[in-house]
Amino acid sequence: EHLGEVGQFWLRKSRKPVLAVLLVEKRTSRGDVQVVVHRGMNCEVSMPTGSLCAERNAIGSALANDPTLLRQSLKMIAVLSSKMDTTDLNPLAPCGACNEWLLKIAEANPSFKIVTFDSIDCDSVYIHQLL
Repeated sequence: EHLGEVGQFWLRKSRKPVLAVLLVEKRTSRGDVQVVVHRGMNCEVSMPTGSLCAERNAIGSALANDPTLLRQSLKMIAVLSSKMDTTDLNPLAPCGACNEWLLKIAEANPSFKIVTFDSIDCDSVYIHQLL
């Protein structure tokens, strides 16, 4: 298969890679603002526990990198489906499970945003606020 290991194992269900980038702003001990981005990709290995979406993967990566991270520090998440065939899934809204996670973040940080794009070319950008 043309997708190789990525498509055959990691993206077994959809064969569509989804990428997410989470923007985090955190104050340092000196009062400076440190901006860090964390990446995530969907994993669909078709096990009984289900799939891990790109958004939740990016949030988990951020927390693994900094266990003291507060929801207020999470500023926005950008989501883009990469095209491995002729189908373009963009703009790609969060699934129900991811939307629940993002709503919990927005409860603590009402200015939290979701950024999506019209296509893989990213010619148009859509910014969504949950609350």
